[in-house]
Amino acid sequence: MLAWLSRARLDLCGFGSAVLLALSFTGGRSLPAQAPPVPQEVYGPWSAVILPDGPGLMEPAPGEWGGPSKVSKVPSQVLTGDAKWSLAFWFYATDPANSNGLTLLAGIGDPGAKDARYVAFVDGRMSLWLGRGQDRFVTAGGGVSEGWHFAVATGDGNAVALYEDGKAVASSGYSQGNVAAQLWMGPAGGEHHFGGKIAYLRIYDQVLTPEQVKHMAAEKPNFDTPEYTEASAHWPVQVRAMAGQTEPQDPMTLPRSKVAPQKPVAKALRAADLKSELAGQNPWTIRGGWKLAAVPDVGAAGEEISKAGFAARGWMAATVPGTVLTTMIDRGIYPDPDYGLNNLAIPDKLARQDYWYRVEFPSAKENAGRRMTLTFNGINYAAEVWLNGQRLGDVKGAFIRGSFDVTDELAKSGMNALAVKVSPPPHPGLAQEESIKAGPGDNGGIQMLDGPTFLATEGWDWIPTIRDRNTGIWQDVTLRAEGPVSVGDVNVITTLPKADNSEADIEIEAPLVDTNDKGVEGELTASFDDVKVTKHLRIGPGETVVRLTPAEFPQLKVQNPKLWWPNGYGDPALHHLTVSFAQAGVGIDSEQEVDFGMREVSYELSLLDQTGHMRRVEVLPSRTHDQELPLINGRHEGIRRIDDKTPDEVFPTGTPGWLRDLLMHAWVQTLQPGAEGSASVRAVEGGWPGTDLVIKVNGVRIAARGGNWGMDDTRKRVSVENLEPYFRLHRDAHVNMIRNWMGQNTEDSFYALADKYGLMVWNDFWESTQTYNLETQDPQLFLNNARDTILRYRHHPSIVVWCGRNEGVPQPILNEGLESLARTLDHTRYYTGSSNMVNLRGSGPYQLEPLAMYYRINRGFSVELGIPSVPTLEGIKAFIPEADRWPISDTWAYHDWHQLGNGTVKPFMEAMATEFGAPTSLEDFERKAQMIDYAAHRAIFEGFAAHLWQPNSARMIWMTQSAWPSMEWNFLGHDYDTQSSFYGTQKACEPVHAQLNLEDGSVDLINLNAARSLKVRMRVVGLDGKTLSDETSAVQAAANARTAVAKLDLEKIADGHAVLVKFDVMDENGKPVSDNFYWWAKQESTLQELSKLGDAKLTTKASADSVGGERRVTVKIKNDGAVPAILIKLTLTNAVNGERILPAYYSENYVSILPGEERSVEVEFPQGSEKPALGIRGWNVASGNIAVQ
Repeated sequence: MLAWLSRARLDLCGFGSAVLLALSFTGGRSLPAQAPPVPQEVYGPWSAVILPDGPGLMEPAPGEWGGPSKVSKVPSQVLTGDAKWSLAFWFYATDPANSNGLTLLAGIGDPGAKDARYVAFVDGRMSLWLGRGQDRFVTAGGGVSEGWHFAVATGDGNAVALYEDGKAVASSGYSQGNVAAQLWMGPAGGEHHFGGKIAYLRIYDQVLTPEQVKHMAAEKPNFDTPEYTEASAHWPVQVRAMAGQTEPQDPMTLPRSKVAPQKPVAKALRAADLKSELAGQNPWTIRGGWKLAAVPDVGAAGEEISKAGFAARGWMAATVPGTVLTTMIDRGIYPDPDYGLNNLAIPDKLARQDYWYRVEFPSAKENAGRRMTLTFNGINYAAEVWLNGQRLGDVKGAFIRGSFDVTDELAKSGMNALAVKVSPPPHPGLAQEESIKAGPGDNGGIQMLDGPTFLATEGWDWIPTIRDRNTGIWQDVTLRAEGPVSVGDVNVITTLPKADNSEADIEIEAPLVDTNDKGVEGELTASFDDVKVTKHLRIGPGETVVRLTPAEFPQLKVQNPKLWWPNGYGDPALHHLTVSFAQAGVGIDSEQEVDFGMREVSYELSLLDQTGHMRRVEVLPSRTHDQELPLINGRHEGIRRIDDKTPDEVFPTGTPGWLRDLLMHAWVQTLQPGAEGSASVRAVEGGWPGTDLVIKVNGVRIAARGGNWGMDDTRKRVSVENLEPYFRLHRDAHVNMIRNWMGQNTEDSFYALADKYGLMVWNDFWESTQTYNLETQDPQLFLNNARDTILRYRHHPSIVVWCGRNEGVPQPILNEGLESLARTLDHTRYYTGSSNMVNLRGSGPYQLEPLAMYYRINRGFSVELGIPSVPTLEGIKAFIPEADRWPISDTWAYHDWHQLGNGTVKPFMEAMATEFGAPTSLEDFERKAQMIDYAAHRAIFEGFAAHLWQPNSARMIWMTQSAWPSMEWNFLGHDYDTQSSFYGTQKACEPVHAQLNLEDGSVDLINLNAARSLKVRMRVVGLDGKTLSDETSAVQAAANARTAVAKLDLEKIADGHAVLVKFDVMDENGKPVSDNFYWWAKQESTLQELSKLGDAKLTTKASADSVGGERRVTVKIKNDGAVPAILIKLTLTNAVNGERILPAYYSENYVSILPGEERSVEVEFPQGSEKPALGIRGWNVASGNIAVQ
């Protein structure tokens, strides 16, 4: 309770305040024979609904998203201290008004100012509150009963009066200053918040008489008539959007290079590329022998093309799976678009024509008497499918499988001819080419109308326009032989009934489809590990979903289960499940195999209940998954705006006023009726400081740290072999979450690798920023693709969230359809419409900010923020031609070095000039950029951990994955190289980590493991290598938490100079656990002292061996001199030609070593590589080579 209110209450109870000397109470008087005229209001009438835990309503309201604040309409003549004024309104309180403290109902003026005029409850009594400070309210004697009541307050500059239901209940001589031009209904400002309705609020520029007030109270209005404004607004629908590049780009802004595009180079064809086969075992993959031609170049129709022996002269050998452009590059028609400005040499017409794919494949030997199904696992965008002269049907949408019963169409022997006419998305848009003059252009455009496709390929600020928009057969084509009954998309649901996770209840869902019309009798068998269950059943025609539960099969109650855990919290254990159906006396009809993880995901959220009160709850959807019970109302009307409980303490550079107003609010969902009483919803003890989401896995809160994948690869080269190094590197960076941004990575390999490496997946669908991007024009097509996506991938333990849209809620027909699909097909995961704002933080910032700011912003669950992330010197040279490398050129801009927009590099370059001096060459630029990126990426994640659970629960950078060679955002290269931003992230996210709070100098220990006793040594060293401070603290590190260690007075220790700060974490026996190293100065410009450091003197020794099927180099580095060695970079190379060996997995890199210390680094890399060598360089380490023994 506020001290000022306590003192004021005491004064009033004893009538000791000078304000109340004129206090009087008046009884009712009979109405005059003729009702007195009531003057015309000068403002109003206003009516509003206010939730008890929602915001108040201010008129004028702050500006909406994208616009300036509104101009006040409160008449100025009622705002001065000597004005005559009256305030009148009806109210209905949904909560009893008898609680202690202050509750503001409605009035004028700033509720936080010294002078204001508000009707309020004080200790449950009707009162007139006149602003902050002592003795500033006039109160009545009685409480307020339930129902509608009429309140009037008046003043004339010398006295004030208060009326309740037409009766004068209090008055006082009183004068006050001017009040602000604000009208509020239900504002915050007291111990309690008003909940209920305000009706017919009016302001008068006269003092209403007692007779007028009594008459107004007697004329009770119809409270169903007014149009009530919701103080807690519902989420709005989209009312505007842009269409991207709508006319050809001004040629004067096109990017230019000093060199011509490269000549195309054809990829050598193998025998396997030219001859088809049915690879693998049932189901078989149609591999090799594919051909491709553009439809305008083919005169024949599908019936003819799909016959064996068709003469496909002039057709290209096609890369399948792969896009059209991939084939054309492989065949040497176009150059590699990843290099320089080569992409400009590829015509955009590729996205404006159809294509024929064709293959002849042999008949399956095991198809006799079996039902044969041909399945396309991914075609972009639409396809017309022909087999042996017969049209099978169509496929539409990049993320839906196209399955066809081809039992009758397949040849009994010999060759089969398959032809597929593939069409690109119908609204490809126009190419937008980034240059220094043009800037990054729009993010997407008219292609957004097409819904489930690779929407980013029209061009985004991290990817150029992809010339074929990823048209093609981009995933495998398979053939399966089955009996009359097929096993569909198997699902596995895990619940953990015991708090110690010693038991796991496994439920298996198996959809069975009987193609007979008579029904079938047989056995369904499921087996994994040492568990096997069999159920005898009879199914009718059509689809039947069979559930195998622990209640029926006790062996599905697994004891001491090996659980799937996110990276850093335990092993991501997987189990192989086989589900088969066998007809009685016939044998196996169909069989499905999946890998699954035993894990239960739950979600802590702040949600509004049916009375408008905020509840902090844990939602465990798996507990009622079989009931399809709606738990959370995420519809537009169910998402409500509230005052943000944990707003940013500062705003990023350049944040406009309207956006600051917007960011002071948060949005939350509501609980569905009856949800609070279900087994899937329980209260969170102790509350929570904010409203944001917390993800729990197996009952443990997960500090979610990771990044966004805009797209795995611009040409969708998404084999496991291509993608696995990226996932392994993410694991090595100690991150545990990947966002499948706008669903652009929706494929089998993506989820399987996320499962394997313990990376949780936030899974978007295919729509982007509300009020900016267009919405899909075919919701049903979108939902069809979404349905298949959920069914196909729901068994993957890595998926933890289904999300309808990037930055906004999809249009109602889509949002409600997606929620229904997630609930009825899965119902073990949280579905939310938006990737930001709704129980989450907003997006950004995307440019470099002062490092201390990352400790004060994005307070909660933050899905996007990023900064420029410069590749290694070797990486830059690999994709930018020498003539364009320096000075910064259009080729840099084309590869996303943004001069404008969200990711503008201006603050980055200014910081470089201030801290280290303006760059003079590419090598100098890269050296300085790595210093900035290491420190900044570490600060982003250390800033998160500094407020772990208070209220931070997640932070994801934009981006971790590079879809192509890019100068912006990504923390690793498209070629698997890893720059300093990767290692800054790795350092900040290590499971046990001592860190410096750059905002206040405090030292914290972050421990994601079990509680343990540790020691933290904290040293401050001058640039001359001399120790300035050295102390050690014993710490009892709490589990999965931040523990305060000490506070360093670095300003005093540094005495105006740059210093080095080194933390060493040790166990109780002094064994090293982790370390951390900073360069620090109070003023950024003082860091220029680092440029005066002499070269460090290092001794190195490297040796090679093999481990776990890979090769390994171990290098020991010792600082033998007196000068600290800063940011030492190792580069694994081929000893013969000096080229980098990639992928390479360093235990750490960009390390810093104080005089007399030694470091050991291990590098693992694939077998088959040439003899390795190591390159070495650093901030103050001369470039050289290390021989490997």
